[in-house]
Amino acid sequence: MSDPRTPGQKPVILVVEDQPDERFLAATLLEDTGFSVIEAETAERALAILNDRGDDVSVVFSDVRTPGPIGGFELARIIGVTWPRVRVLLTSGDAGDQPSDLRVSATFIPKPWRAEDILAWVEQAAGRSPGGDAGPEVIGPGGKIMSGPRET
Repeated sequence: MSDPRTPGQKPVILVVEDQPDERFLAATLLEDTGFSVIEAETAERALAILNDRGDDVSVVFSDVRTPGPIGGFELARIIGVTWPRVRVLLTSGDAGDQPSDLRVSATFIPKPWRAEDILAWVEQAAGRSPGGDAGPEVIGPGGKIMSGPRET
């Protein structure tokens, strides 16, 4: 499978966050760095966007806790099955959302996150060749990968 984007086209990042200020911050950071951004307040809205534009989206950056019946972990699972070339970055500021809950091919970064950590991961993920499945990861301070794939 080849990258559906045409040469020179900006990678599309879908930001899923119910808090307007945090969503704005993430979207602005990514847009200012040369990405095209689509915003969604809920996982359900993100899935609707992916149903319409899944071939355009390279990365989904989502909060774990989103309003509605589908949360970030379930969103990542659905994306992994339905759009396997789309990379997923999950984030949470809730101590109850542990990286050990990450059983899907996604990466977890705790809040508060640093802009350089998000940008480094998204840039790498947006350019990653389809099918490159490294499994779940946790990003720690300074963008250091804290762990690799977890066993279930």
